[in-house]
Amino acid sequence: MWSANARKFLAILSFAIVLVGGLGGCSVNSLSNADAVTSAHFQKMALPEVTTRAEQLMNRTLTNYIGGFDGDTHYQLSYNFSSATRSVLSSAGVDSSLNNTKMAVSYSLQDSRTGDVLTAGSIDAFATSGAISSYHGQDVSAEFAAERLVKLLGERLYQKLQLYFMSLEV
Repeated sequence: MWSANARKFLAILSFAIVLVGGLGGCSVNSLSNADAVTSAHFQKMALPEVTTRAEQLMNRTLTNYIGGFDGDTHYQLSYNFSSATRSVLSSAGVDSSLNNTKMAVSYSLQDSRTGDVLTAGSIDAFATSGAISSYHGQDVSAEFAAERLVKLLGERLYQKLQLYFMSLEV
């Protein structure tokens, strides 16, 4: 009787030791060191040339997160914006000044040396603007909403690329 319980105890204990020893060798990158792990990759990335205000805001947002860039680029980022706006409310046939804006960015990260697409995708976001009686105020509100969306999409694009670069480190 005693030997059966002792064998069961020793089997469980040895399994626990093997499990702890096996997991101890695993490498886990925490979110606290994500910037340290991915910054070398980001610094080797080239951003696209700026031709529009949205691209200028996107590049500025990415630059604020990345910091400096290395002259020897290994990655080429490209992206393209699309957006749509629609009125969200009407009352007795009169359109409201509230507008719902959806903006999306399609992105692609390529290896500069081989031209292979490393990762690609699309990110979208929504914003509501308006509720101002003047037409000029509505236009300004819509412009600010679009700029906020571009910055938000820049943050999300940085996070997507960060996840990709972290997957290279595992």
